[in-house]
Amino acid sequence: MVIVAHENVRARMSTEQILEFFDARVPPSPAAALPVVTFNDAVTFYFNDEEIHVVHFPPAHTDGDSVIHFRRANVIHTGDLFTYEQYPFIDVASGGSIDGMIAGAKRLLSLVDADTRLIPGHGPLGDRSRLKEFHDMLVTIRGRIVLGAEAGQSVDEIVQYEPAREFDAKWGVNFISSERFVRLVHSSLY
Repeated sequence: MVIVAHENVRARMSTEQILEFFDARVPPSPAAALPVVTFNDAVTFYFNDEEIHVVHFPPAHTDGDSVIHFRRANVIHTGDLFTYEQYPFIDVASGGSIDGMIAGAKRLLSLVDADTRLIPGHGPLGDRSRLKEFHDMLVTIRGRIVLGAEAGQSVDEIVQYEPAREFDAKWGVNFISSERFVRLVHSSLY
């Protein structure tokens, strides 16, 4: 087995990580779990009559985000750049940001057509309409948080306003609660 990842992923996996959001420490990965092949911008593999193009995206979920495009099959594995039916974890300590998530979703939208199947980092298989829904949810919540901050509201006041309220039934029931997501987005902006 050959593990391939962006060079930032190997660097991060080689050292202890502190995830304040989860109040957790992640020890360095064992040598056998580290990527053997790393790349900077992109790499292409040819396997079983398939062209597999792996592209590094600018920081979004982390600074090691990559998308795997199975061109012949018209399938894209998005990693955590796209999650469905749960708010995404934005790893601010590892270079992630809400602005990067939005830009990543927008870039993904430019790569997909009506027939593209998306394998999200979490959640059921997706398509262009689900990716657009994800993008629009991020844009809306970010916009409301910025409006509150620009009006001088503290993060606690913004949370009380419930800027994610209409998305909570779908996106806030699994991994990250609405309040925690709003705080995470705020921390990535300010």
